[in-house]
Amino acid sequence: MIIYHLISLLVFAYICFNVFYILLFAIGGAFRKQPAYRDCPVKKKIAILIPAYKEDSVIIETARQAVSHHYPKDSFKVFVIADQLQEKTVRTLSQLPLDLIPVSFSKSTKARSIKYALQQIPDGYYDILMILDADNIMGEGCLEKVNAAFQQGFSLVQLHRTAKNRNTPTAILDAASEEINNHIFRQGHRALGISSALIGSGMAFDYFAFKKLMLETDIENNPGEDREIYLEMLKNGKICEYIDNALVYDEKVQSGKVLEKQRTRWLSAQLQYAVRFWLKEPFKTLSSNIHYIDYALQTLLLPRVMLLMSTLALLVLNIVTGFITGAGIFPGLILWAALFGGCVLGLLISVYRHLSFREITQALLSLPKTFYSFSKAFLKSRPDQQEFIHTPKDFSNARQSS
Repeated sequence: MIIYHLISLLVFAYICFNVFYILLFAIGGAFRKQPAYRDCPVKKKIAILIPAYKEDSVIIETARQAVSHHYPKDSFKVFVIADQLQEKTVRTLSQLPLDLIPVSFSKSTKARSIKYALQQIPDGYYDILMILDADNIMGEGCLEKVNAAFQQGFSLVQLHRTAKNRNTPTAILDAASEEINNHIFRQGHRALGISSALIGSGMAFDYFAFKKLMLETDIENNPGEDREIYLEMLKNGKICEYIDNALVYDEKVQSGKVLEKQRTRWLSAQLQYAVRFWLKEPFKTLSSNIHYIDYALQTLLLPRVMLLMSTLALLVLNIVTGFITGAGIFPGLILWAALFGGCVLGLLISVYRHLSFREITQALLSLPKTFYSFSKAFLKSRPDQQEFIHTPKDFSNARQSS
């Protein structure tokens, strides 16, 4: 009985940590007033880097939208990194007003492509480096807002990546997950004075600092390159700003099979850094700044879908065992119900402004299937994952922007 109570208490404490973390930043994010980033007369020069690995179905439209973005033409340039694109795609891209950088690696990674491209771009011209995924479309005013944030002293900025398409239940749930993470790990963090987390695209860096980092470290061999880049920035005292009203439209995963591959890659990276922070370097982690420690804590969190389904399962199990034996799981039904309620409240606060009631209902109905995909991804993930797992996407006309 003592062992049973101890295990139950440990599980409760872990779930409680997850729910408290989500609820704290969800509530904080609800009260954040977005700083005004208006057009500035002085324009910093921006290099837009778009790595494209086998992304023939989306890269052409992305490139067209990027080169036509409303920002002074002499103050920004688009660079497409062509990694194993088809000849037809390359010919089409070469007709656009952009720089095409072909690459060929025995082992492709996003970071390796970016590092190579930076070595091809002349030094001393660009002030800001913007990184987009091959399916990203910048919303109106993105570069102006990035410019304004850098003019105010930031050297690391994350834009609001949001769903371009919501055409399948999986895409809707992926869109909901994106908005939840935006609210908690970016909007909520900035509300409480903590650095926003990076997503992996729709992010802007001080050009010189980023290039120096890429050339002096071994990040190109890391499939979770955005995590390593972010950590190096935090070590150097940089704080990432989050601009909630600067939208970058992202193609959402439309099938459970692709979602499983994507989450396997993400969970492997999370496990890798959890081991590094808390098993290999615990003293270094705890002696770092608050932003670094917070990011280390994020590696201990369950994915939101798994957390919601776990708290629900534990609540139901409490009710069932209470009905059969007269006693629920320690420390009691009320506390487990409070955890489930706190989890639901935190997620609803994070997502209600971005999805309609119908979309939230569809997302909830697809939860069991998605939880199954997440569980498979979790079992496949491993902390020593090194190879890049490509998750192809299809272009959707659900959103067009300039």
